[in-house]
Amino acid sequence: MSDKQHLPCTPEEAAALMHKLSFDPAPATAEQEAELLASLPPTGSEVMVVRSLRMPTDLDDAVTAAAKDAGVTKTAWIRQAIEIALTMQSDDDQPISRADALRALTLLRPVRRAA
Repeated sequence: MSDKQHLPCTPEEAAALMHKLSFDPAPATAEQEAELLASLPPTGSEVMVVRSLRMPTDLDDAVTAAAKDAGVTKTAWIRQAIEIALTMQSDDDQPISRADALRALTLLRPVRRAA
C-alpha cells in the first residue's frame, strides 16, 4: 500500500478503526455451521500465500495458452513453473539440455519380458 492516508497513525485512530469493524453473525443452525466448516481447507493442509504478479500481456497470453494445453488453471501452471525453476536452481540438481535428454532416451532399449 503506497497510499497511507487511510491507515491509522495513532493508537486513538486504530481504536476508532477497530470500533467501526463489523463481523458476520455466527451460524444460526447446526446445518449452517457444518456448511461453513465444510468450506474450510482440511486440518493440516498446506497454507497458500497469495502473491500479486505483474506481467506483460503477451506473457499472460502465453501462460493462458500453456495452462489450457496442460489442462490446469493459470495459477497451477505458474506455481508448477516456479517449482521447476527452483528445482533447476538447487545445488544438488544438474539440468541437461532437451537435446541431451532426447539423445539419452534414444539409447535406451525396451525391456524384453519373458512370455
